[in-house]
This record gives sequence, structure tokens and C-alpha cells, in this order.
Amino acid sequence: MTLDFSQTYLYKMHRLTNSLDQAFDTALRQHAGIGLSQFTLLLSVRQHQPATQSTVARFLDITPAAVSRQVELAVKNGWVKVVHKDNDRRTQQLRVTSDGKQKIQTGIEQLENHVFNVFADNDHQTNLMNHIETLQRNIDKLG
Repeated sequence: MTLDFSQTYLYKMHRLTNSLDQAFDTALRQHAGIGLSQFTLLLSVRQHQPATQSTVARFLDITPAAVSRQVELAVKNGWVKVVHKDNDRRTQQLRVTSDGKQKIQTGIEQLENHVFNVFADNDHQTNLMNHIETLQRNIDKLG
């Protein structure tokens, strides 16, 4: 018996996550002037601010080195500022700037207009969110 990998859960989930990332990244770049990596960084910093890079890395489940590169770019773009706690240069905290907050707002609006509108029916959105949350809970049980 031959296994058709394209029909497995593994392959379909892999394709789904890649397709979603590409759709989000494309919409954000075209309509908001920001890539998905920078956008998720801004969202995570805003949620945890004042955030440390290690907090962001844990939240996004990426390496500290990846966060560091993304923070450098966000600072360069003026979307994030680094502040030092109690004038201690070793303790850095991240905050989203007003330009970063505007970029978040624009990004959310553009995702809603160009990606999420596929699920414009409230029942579809609610059902999709319920399925995603169930899937995540089940995956979390595995790890």
C-alpha cells in the first residue's frame, strides 16, 4: 500500500499554516507596509509592554536571536523603542511607539478588509475561532 502524503493531516496542516502566513504577509505588505514578522512583534510587545525580548520570544515561540533581529528592525523603523529600567543598561524593556500603534491599527484594518472578509458571516467567524481554539488545545496536550 502506498501512502499519499498529500492526503495526510500532517501535510494538510503544513500547507494550511504556510498558506495563512503567506496570505497574511502579502496583505500586510501590500496594504499596510509591514511584514508579518514585524506585525506579530508589534502585537506581542503591545500586549506585554513593557515587554522584554525574552517575553516576546516565549510568546511568539521563536528564538531570542530572531526577536533581537526583529526588534532592531522595528526600532530602525520607529515602531518600537527600547527603554532601560531604572537606568540599568542591562535591563531593556520594549514599548510600541505611536507610529507602531498606527501600524498595528492599519495592519488590523487591512487584514480585516483583505483576508478575514472571507469569513464575513459571523457564524463562520465564530465557528472558525472555536475550531482553531479546539485544535490548539488538543495540540498543546501533545506537548
